[in-house]
Amino acid sequence: MIVIVNALAVLLTVLATIGVPVAHAAPAVPGWCSPSVMALGYSDALDKRTYGGETVAGLSALAHDPRAARYLALADRTPTTALIWPLAGLDELPVAQPRVAGPPIRLHGRDGRAIPGKADTEGLAVLADGRLAVSFERGPAISVFDRDGRWRDDLAIPSRFRVTPLGQAVRNGTLEGLTATPAGDRLVAAMEKPLTGDDPGTLRMLDYRRTRAGRFVLARELVYLPAPGMRVAEIAAYGPDRLVVLEAAYSRARGNSVVLTTANIGPPAGRDWVRRLNRRVLADLAQCPTLGAPTRETQRNPLLDNYEGMAVSAAYADGHTIHLVVDDNHSPRQTTRLLTLWARLP
Repeated sequence: MIVIVNALAVLLTVLATIGVPVAHAAPAVPGWCSPSVMALGYSDALDKRTYGGETVAGLSALAHDPRAARYLALADRTPTTALIWPLAGLDELPVAQPRVAGPPIRLHGRDGRAIPGKADTEGLAVLADGRLAVSFERGPAISVFDRDGRWRDDLAIPSRFRVTPLGQAVRNGTLEGLTATPAGDRLVAAMEKPLTGDDPGTLRMLDYRRTRAGRFVLARELVYLPAPGMRVAEIAAYGPDRLVVLEAAYSRARGNSVVLTTANIGPPAGRDWVRRLNRRVLADLAQCPTLGAPTRETQRNPLLDNYEGMAVSAAYADGHTIHLVVDDNHSPRQTTRLLTLWARLP
């Protein structure tokens, strides 16, 4: 389902107020979520779709693949093997029209065997040379794969970031988010929940730097404080030192809570092993217009669901587009939805 409402006159007025060139205007559903974020539209076109016998579901991460002019969506807990779906149509703005662009990329481990779908794949980043980095909550682990899904390397992870009793991480609360900076010289992985012994409101990220040999080595820990009760579901870099952070929470009474923030992760060089990040709120997505979206669950805003994947595009209309995708947990009660936002990022 693609939502496109004939509100061109309203859109032109809104875009003019934010300085967006009229040439980019098209029929859409403009609506402010905050003073710096506007909802462009949503699509449920991927919901419960199949391709080659596989269901497009459980999408836990989203990344732009500029070499192939496509996006990649990482599936979590598939009934077969760990896989990545190639997607097209996301840049058909102002309202994206996502569609599967071919067979999935199946991930293979160090031993050459296909990685099982229950491996708990959560984060995805496309590196500058086109290789793929994937984070796994089990362990946790970060592995690098060729573009065809063949294993090439594992990144070192501090022992205390491993799941208890081997470390201080809680089960199902480890490396949920993963992103590479546009230049490809940094790779950042975000923990979903605090380490045992840390302040309950403190989350950590691992900041890796690319060496001349092309490997990534850990250079720093980053400390991030989300809103109370929120977890980090995803991160996406949009500059050499800037992140968009997707904070999320769920309750049966209120449904999903989704807040977007930005954080400055600092320059690549520096002596400090731990850097505390400044958090700046972009938007609470409960404040977005509903865009006429349906929902199968209790939600404060029917546009909301379990958004876990996020990709920030290159500059568009004096700002950036942010694509969010829902992990439906392979549940008939949830919807695999793509939400497209326009944002003026600091």
